[in-house]
Amino acid sequence: MAIIITYDVPSKHMELKEALLNKGYQDQIPGKTCKTIYFPNTTLYHSSKSASAAREEVKAECKTLNITLDRCVATKWDDWSAICGEAFK
Repeated sequence: MAIIITYDVPSKHMELKEALLNKGYQDQIPGKTCKTIYFPNTTLYHSSKSASAAREEVKAECKTLNITLDRCVATKWDDWSAICGEAFK
């Protein structure tokens, strides 16, 4: 099942995002109405993780990076609507 996960950390947000991208998470996916859907800074997509597995993976990466995970929500990517956005610069 596909999921999205969003999180807040007080520091090292780019290091955490990079670690998760290396584990197969994505910060953009192909769209139907638009060519690409770009997710907000601390939101990622995974095509085959469960929500709880993604949450545990983020917690583990935060521990490895020695950062506090302030907030985290993971949910099944199911019925959705998006503003496609633009690539990060």
